[in-house]
Amino acid sequence: MNQSTLLSRAFFVVLLLALVAGSATAKDTQIKDVVKKSYDVRPGGTLHLDIDHGNIFIEPGDNDRVLIELERIADADTREEAERVLANHEYAFDNRGNDVFIRSRYDKEKRGLMSRWRNNTRLKINVVVHVPAEYDVDFSSGAGNVEIADLTGRIEGRTGAGNIMIEDVRGYLEIASGAGNIDIEGDIDRAEVTTGAGNINLYGLQGAIEASTGAGNIYAEITRQPRENSELSSGAGNVTVSLARNVGVYVDATAALGSAECEFPSVKVEGKWMKKSFSGEINGGGPELRMHAGVGNVALRRD
Repeated sequence: MNQSTLLSRAFFVVLLLALVAGSATAKDTQIKDVVKKSYDVRPGGTLHLDIDHGNIFIEPGDNDRVLIELERIADADTREEAERVLANHEYAFDNRGNDVFIRSRYDKEKRGLMSRWRNNTRLKINVVVHVPAEYDVDFSSGAGNVEIADLTGRIEGRTGAGNIMIEDVRGYLEIASGAGNIDIEGDIDRAEVTTGAGNINLYGLQGAIEASTGAGNIYAEITRQPRENSELSSGAGNVTVSLARNVGVYVDATAALGSAECEFPSVKVEGKWMKKSFSGEINGGGPELRMHAGVGNVALRRD
């Protein structure tokens, strides 16, 4: 081995040790701030949220005001880089009549070549909004969890990737997640719920249900007599409905590749091989309750 090769290897070792030492001694810098804004409104308006990523929390507050708290947490190798992360985040608040609008965007392309190569800068967004108890919500998030509680109104929204939890809500729901779990509880007149991959849990519903997941389980409790048809479908997962004893429906359930179970003696399970199904009137009949599992089981429980 010649002297030139030895010097090259020695230089490489020294450089590697320097990099390791630098990474071991470097400490992440975190900057956190909260932007607040409030608008005077009356009940019956709509909250519009459009964010590229971040978590959303919505709950009731004063009945004549919408209060916004936008929390931003920037993590980077240096304080200068963390400040640059915050500077590259754009947000806007606005109100038109009783409606309030929130928009949030982070431009990653402005971070610079070195920070993109390190991939060690992060921006966390939490949007907390207090609205009147009677207020509609329309949300859109590229990625992040959504939690909404104790409202009366129409809730529509979608997230590209994230869980959605709605609790003690009364009204109409139309929500979707590209990939994430959805949990709903409340006096819902009608619920349209979709997730590409994730579980769906619906508790204490009294209205019609349209629920579908590409891959995941569906569980629904129907506690009061529905007035319209319902349909629950999973491409790969189990579909289970718990029906109150005094609720009347016409059930039509199929497991294309799986098992079927019905706890109401008036309806019998049929089928051969892996495909199982059952259909018929429950408690004298009523609106249709359709249940389908592509690869999975279907079950109708008696509550």
